[in-house]
Amino acid sequence: MPNYKILLFGICRDLLNNETIEHQNDGLLTSGQLLQSLKKSYPALENLPSLRIAVDHHFPKPEFMVEENMEIALIPPVSGG
Repeated sequence: MPNYKILLFGICRDLLNNETIEHQNDGLLTSGQLLQSLKKSYPALENLPSLRIAVDHHFPKPEFMVEENMEIALIPPVSGG
């Protein structure tokens, strides 16, 4: 049973009041499945329109298989100039 450790940044950190979260699943997930599962587990994330998963410092395609030993981060919408 994979146990994903996820780093939180920006408003995600504020909404969940934590720097990291752990997320367990019965099997490995794709990055798209992991994002949907996180939104389901943490409803506060559902209203963030462009929330993304980063894996090992890259933004993978939704079908990329995420393993629990990878560095996973939840990246919220950002703005700036």
